[in-house]
Amino acid sequence: MAEMLLFAHIGIALFIARFFRRADLAFVAAGSMLPDIIDKPLGTILFGSPGMGRLFAHTSLFLLLLIALAFYLQDVRIASLCGGVLVHLGLDFMWNSPATLLWPFLGPFPTSVNIDVIGYFEMLLLELKEPIILAPECFGLAYLIYLGIEMDSGGIGSKVRSFFDHLE
Repeated sequence: MAEMLLFAHIGIALFIARFFRRADLAFVAAGSMLPDIIDKPLGTILFGSPGMGRLFAHTSLFLLLLIALAFYLQDVRIASLCGGVLVHLGLDFMWNSPATLLWPFLGPFPTSVNIDVIGYFEMLLLELKEPIILAPECFGLAYLIYLGIEMDSGGIGSKVRSFFDHLE
């Protein structure tokens, strides 16, 4: 079970969003982490293991419901959220877990090894030895650094800054 981490999900999603002028970058970033924000705690609560962290929000059904909501509301923010979720599912190689991706059509969610939180974090760090995990993390981090630098020049990064300015 390959697990991408924060930098790959957010950085790559924002990089892809760069090609969509109307994308709301804050919602793309939120969507890129939404499946884990929902499923990791849920897996820990329901099954007692963060290793069961690919549940409802890692399914195509979840994505289709979000897409339907975006169409119904005609809201670019929800559409941007959908884009982030789609990137997340792709980076998690969800096609390698069709029982989860196509839930409930192929039966229940597959079980996972029961692992405690410390063991889970150790597993995540050990996976960084794998180039297929490390390369996207490095690219995502590099893009986030670039985006941070670009914020001062009024580029696409200024949109991210303006979102956070509205939160204050």
